[in-house]
Amino acid sequence: MKKHKLPKGFLVSGIHCGVKKKRKDLSLLYSKTPCKVEALFTRNAVKAAPLLVAEEQLKKGGCFSAVLINSGNANCMTGDRGLSDARKMAAVLARLLGTSKDAVLVSSTGIIGKFMPMRPIINGMFKLVAGLSADGLIDAAEGIMTTDRFHKIASRTFVAGGKKITMTGIAKGAGMVKPDMATMLCYILTDANVSKKAMKKALLAAAETSFNAITVDGDMSTNDTAMLLANGEADNRLIKENGKDLELFQKNLGEVSGELARMIVRDGEGASKFIEVCVKGARTVPDAKKMAGAVADSLLVKCAVLGGDPNWGRIASSAGASGVAFDPGKMEVILDGVTFYKSGRFKPVSARKAASVFKGKDVQIKVDLHGGEAEACVFSCDISKKYITLNAHYTT
Repeated sequence: MKKHKLPKGFLVSGIHCGVKKKRKDLSLLYSKTPCKVEALFTRNAVKAAPLLVAEEQLKKGGCFSAVLINSGNANCMTGDRGLSDARKMAAVLARLLGTSKDAVLVSSTGIIGKFMPMRPIINGMFKLVAGLSADGLIDAAEGIMTTDRFHKIASRTFVAGGKKITMTGIAKGAGMVKPDMATMLCYILTDANVSKKAMKKALLAAAETSFNAITVDGDMSTNDTAMLLANGEADNRLIKENGKDLELFQKNLGEVSGELARMIVRDGEGASKFIEVCVKGARTVPDAKKMAGAVADSLLVKCAVLGGDPNWGRIASSAGASGVAFDPGKMEVILDGVTFYKSGRFKPVSARKAASVFKGKDVQIKVDLHGGEAEACVFSCDISKKYITLNAHYTT
């Protein structure tokens, strides 16, 4: 297993405090040097209390020392009490760390519509702070998990601005995942010295091909968060919003984000197969992505993949229902490298080739519209009885 390293100046921890029965449920990310922070949040009109508080804090500007994350309770649709609880979590942790409450951000994930169990969380903070370590990545990654089957960590090291830079991210997510911020939380830490404008530009670009290009079940969460924290301890030349240094920073951020996003899909609730849907030959990238998303979200397509059924008609139908204008007579449908439809007609496929489609753990669906130069990919997974069983009893 690859050993991931924290960027300079960061310490993390993760514990079980009692929000959940057994699994770790409280994590802390801390930087000795206050960080610049950029974040993307869910576009759902229903937003959780900690997310609303974080948005307020980020609008004020300034730097941040810590992020406290709990799993097992979303603190969503909990009214004024929920907002008060989120602020209290930040204030208590700030006192323990010896910093301002405005320098602590809070995130939550879990069941919607229940008040936060504040006593175990507050009691757990003492252990959480005492356990801060440069070797606590796995504990921190496990502390943010809900229905995840495995923790998710990705990292890169690269040279920019004359110095070696480290970038490490953790994420959670397995269900209720949809593009426009896939139930996911993601925190990417870096010791890069980078401007806020460059961070925002890089994060938006990275999210477009990662967290905004995955779907498990087509449901958007209320707590989705992707956060980029940079403390500058690499002491590199400042990375600005243009130039080769930004290109390097953006490339590595895209790779870390993409790796985490694909892990989320592979860990889809009840999933057994990873699906890559690529649309090329579209007039515009938004058109390509819209069509790829429609195919990736289709329950009929997901069921076909689960059963190893090369039903190319379902892919063609989903593409046509996407709302993207194209000429069906020019469309080409390719499943796991086998062409089933091209130039307006079905292509005869041998029984042996047809039997090989959708049988592996990784499945590829390609649609070529032959109508332009744009292309885009969306990542998805099959859907099974396990997904239904898990979500039919999520709160019970």
